[in-house]
Amino acid sequence: MAFQSIMEVSGMTATTLATTIFSAISAYTLTRVIYLLYFHPLSHFPGPRLAAISNLWYAYHWFSGRWPWAIEKVLHKYGSVVRIAPNELAFFTPQAFTDIYSPQHKNLEVFVKTNFQNRGKDLGGLIWEEDPVRHRNVARQIAPAFSTRFLRTLEPIMHEHMDYFVARMKEISMDRNIIGVPLVRWTNWLAMDMSADLAWNEKMHQMRDMKDSVNLDVLLSFNSFATVLQVFKRFPLISPLQYLFAPFGKITLFAQMEKATRHSVLRRIEQRGRTEHPDYFDYILPVDAPCPSSKKELLHIGSVSLQVMFAGWGPMADLFYGVLVLLLENPETHQLLTKEIRESFSSYEEIIPGKPLTSLSYLHACIEEALRMLPSNNTGLPRISPGAMVDGQYIPKGTHVQSCIWALARHPDYFHQPLRFQPQRWLPASHPLYDPEFANDHLKSLHPFSLGPRICMGREMAWTQAKLFLAKVLWKFDVFEVEGQGFDLEKNLLHYGFFEKPEMYVRFVSVSR
Repeated sequence: MAFQSIMEVSGMTATTLATTIFSAISAYTLTRVIYLLYFHPLSHFPGPRLAAISNLWYAYHWFSGRWPWAIEKVLHKYGSVVRIAPNELAFFTPQAFTDIYSPQHKNLEVFVKTNFQNRGKDLGGLIWEEDPVRHRNVARQIAPAFSTRFLRTLEPIMHEHMDYFVARMKEISMDRNIIGVPLVRWTNWLAMDMSADLAWNEKMHQMRDMKDSVNLDVLLSFNSFATVLQVFKRFPLISPLQYLFAPFGKITLFAQMEKATRHSVLRRIEQRGRTEHPDYFDYILPVDAPCPSSKKELLHIGSVSLQVMFAGWGPMADLFYGVLVLLLENPETHQLLTKEIRESFSSYEEIIPGKPLTSLSYLHACIEEALRMLPSNNTGLPRISPGAMVDGQYIPKGTHVQSCIWALARHPDYFHQPLRFQPQRWLPASHPLYDPEFANDHLKSLHPFSLGPRICMGREMAWTQAKLFLAKVLWKFDVFEVEGQGFDLEKNLLHYGFFEKPEMYVRFVSVSR
């Protein structure tokens, strides 16, 4: 009887404790929901109710791979500023973009970068660096490598890789057993082969071997997992679960990439002053600088070099692919651009280093339009408000804010026929193909390379590479989409850390002259 009484009391105690805990959690949750909906400093901003009370809305749309489209949809629904998380706002107007990214003090951004892309400490102080001072110091060090003068020095290397791509396409086109060329794969190889050579004189030979390097394999394999790591920062209690989403079959690639990077850095240090051609490494570790004396210094140099290479690969692979896809989807535009290029040069050999392509207005316009329709910086570039005005509204200190260039570029308030590839919107009024229908487009409001202290230093390099690519490819080939693919770019395009692009098979047919 005594034992039974003890058990009954224990059972009652456990039940009472469970009830108390459940009641406390329920009360806390209800109180928090009420606070977030009605009393939080951002409670007056519109947006999805779920986004206001938890990060689940944010997580779902990032995991879907359709984040830019989701933000575009809610901005259309709720207005120019939307609450997308309990302490985060998304903007898309030109003024908001300027207000967030332009303000600076002593070349330091006022709206500081969040931990959105945090990849750990001592990673070089460039792309992923949150500390404005460290970022500024590294940016100053390597800025001369992106000057117009140094760009001209590097131009022959770009031509070399473009010419090799053209030669490989000609070779493949002669093989009757090959129906078409996978455009995603080959633009990745071209962009990274060229970027690695420009960064630190490394010959990856991906186009030659028709095989991904370990660096490219890591980037492609862990693209969606990088998003998982970013999202789970908002759920610290369950953060260990993030590793369940890792591509375990590719884990060993990290060790391979680290080994390859260490080897490449040591090789490049030994070659200082006697490389085949100048490269960015000349500024990362100048010839007269002391050799790294610790593992930490070596890691820093390797990280900066990799970030420079990755920054050159991703946006350029997207641009090479995107502009060709958009041209193939718009035959009249494709024909007009091809005509301009072929009438500007009497032979392929005339497209040489040092001969600028600035006179080809329609070429420039096509690239502008490709950057508008497929911008690479679709992560929102989140920043932390210092307590400042954004687009006429005061944003409390500590609030996370982000932009949506995707929504701005596709909004009818700013661009006429925004979902159509219309390069003529970028032409000067004096051009015979200029169309006054696009006279009111907000062309100067679009900043595909961002603004302020963190503006892309390689923007001029990107322009040069894109123009060379189109000029050489379209002079040499008639390009066709392989029929029967059922290709739909808008439907099948995904975005995680960077675009995951649907494969398109194309034919490069040599032009007889």
